[in-house]
Amino acid sequence: MLFSIYPVDPPAVQAAVVAQARSGSDRPLVFTSLHLPESQGLRQWGEQLADWHARHGLSFCADLSPRTLDELGIGLGDIGLLRDWGVTVARIDFGFEAADIRRIAAAGLQLAVNASTADAALLDALADVRPVGWHNYYPRPETGISVEFFQRQNDLFSARGLELYSFIPGEVSFRAPLGLGLPTLEGQRHLNAYLNYVQLKALCPSTQVVCAEGIILDQHADWIKLLERNDRLTLPLTNPDESVAGLFARGWRIRVEQTDYSWRLEDTRSQLVPARRLNAASRHRGSLQMDLPALGRYQGEIHIMRRDLPLTFAQARVAEISRPYESLTDHIRPGHEVVFA
Repeated sequence: MLFSIYPVDPPAVQAAVVAQARSGSDRPLVFTSLHLPESQGLRQWGEQLADWHARHGLSFCADLSPRTLDELGIGLGDIGLLRDWGVTVARIDFGFEAADIRRIAAAGLQLAVNASTADAALLDALADVRPVGWHNYYPRPETGISVEFFQRQNDLFSARGLELYSFIPGEVSFRAPLGLGLPTLEGQRHLNAYLNYVQLKALCPSTQVVCAEGIILDQHADWIKLLERNDRLTLPLTNPDESVAGLFARGWRIRVEQTDYSWRLEDTRSQLVPARRLNAASRHRGSLQMDLPALGRYQGEIHIMRRDLPLTFAQARVAEISRPYESLTDHIRPGHEVVFA
């Protein structure tokens, strides 16, 4: 996972971002902007980027506009200064023609375009420089893009074999001037970072996910690393039945057969029977239900419920996915390995 850092961030937030970015990669790429209207002292900010580049190995994808080059007094082909700051990717949004973009690419920076606004004509015009796509983020509530539009835009890039990057909002600190989150998808504005990460990867497995502001909770960072490195999805539990809690201390694989009603854990059939029956009013979505002796050789098999179903005599609730993470049931897939927290 990638992170973002800005000249308007307080120093404590900047330090936290550097630390969390470094913990996820030996040479992390971090997003920044060189044309925020509310920022001042562009060269001073560049010197700070250069310091992080030299001391911590950070490199940067930087938003550029014609105003950036004017303020720095440099031309399209004269971007050695940006490379000295550790900028390796230039994200071009508005104000540049295709020919201008090629000159920047020829000067040695990888090119990125706004994946939320790019069209097929632009991508075809830049086919020779193969730009990557970085989606936009939306500070003003109710202006983030829809899932349907997100997927249509992604198709433009994936059809051409181009890389994609998408933003999720922070959850520890929120960037000025509004401080109301910086999502790509409007529906993710107020959700936790782990849910947002998992949803984006489910919608577009090839996208790189970027925290648009500040840092995320340490436990979410750990769960994301586990998913990135080992493809293991973490399911936080509440109220596990103590008599079978040992079953949740290890990872399990989801059976490959997908049903409409539940995800089944492989190899959980056993002689274990819960010592108590702490059932809810239904076998609700996100609960873990164990098959009882009435089901014969299926006894002990654990099901993660995908939808609410009525109670029966043949199953008992043994745990449930914590409510803030309940929608993870929508993103489990057949054969997926899950671990419990």
